[in-house]
Amino acid sequence: MKKTIFSLLVFFTICFSGIDTNAQVIYTYSRPSWVVGFGPAWNLATNDAYGRANYRSNDQILHDNFGMRWGIGGYLYGKYSPGKLKNDRIYLGFDYKGMTNADFSEENKTKYDLMTIGAGYEYLFYGTYGFRSYYGIGLTGNIISGKYIPRNETVNNVPKTFKSTFRVGMEIKAGLEFVFKNSKRNLGLNVGGRYNLMNLFNDDNKAPLLGETENLSLNDGDSNGGPGFKRYIGTVSVEVGLNIYPDVKKIRRK
Repeated sequence: MKKTIFSLLVFFTICFSGIDTNAQVIYTYSRPSWVVGFGPAWNLATNDAYGRANYRSNDQILHDNFGMRWGIGGYLYGKYSPGKLKNDRIYLGFDYKGMTNADFSEENKTKYDLMTIGAGYEYLFYGTYGFRSYYGIGLTGNIISGKYIPRNETVNNVPKTFKSTFRVGMEIKAGLEFVFKNSKRNLGLNVGGRYNLMNLFNDDNKAPLLGETENLSLNDGDSNGGPGFKRYIGTVSVEVGLNIYPDVKKIRRK
């Protein structure tokens, strides 16, 4: 009897083991053609855009720069990868930066609103399925506006505004993508960096008139009214946000 029971246990164990092995299913996931991403960004001013005007002395206010230092903002983009390997991407993106040149103390300061539309090309390196890196270059259209806010308003230290100005520039970018291990593999984390030189192709230069306080020129040219050189306006941004891969397909292999 014991031998019979033992034999039955062995038989059923083999049977069920076989069923479990055959029931295992292996899935793979297609490379996405589309990517939609969004998230916050942290920004630093570079080139001749970097400067501070939060001086206590009124005779230094806007004397030698219309500067900015740092800011926060956000971004949104869409990317499309044609072809079979999906290594090449065409992207279109929008981002906003709110910049200032003041410290956290209440000093004289300037504030800028920078809105950028960028379009260009990226090359995507696939590592493991869950890890990718990308490198890109593109053109940007930038709308720049701002205002000067005095610490203590006086006759000689009054608020000033800068007219909204359009500039054409270029950007270079690089980043990493980490795909989440959800069931559809259609979400991921983007960690990227971007350098945007906003006024590469166009500029103007106009000194404010005596007593002029509104719609001041951005004053980024290379002749009278400026500091004697073209005032390049650059920013470096660090972006961290969510990627959505809407067309990833789950493929059953076994």
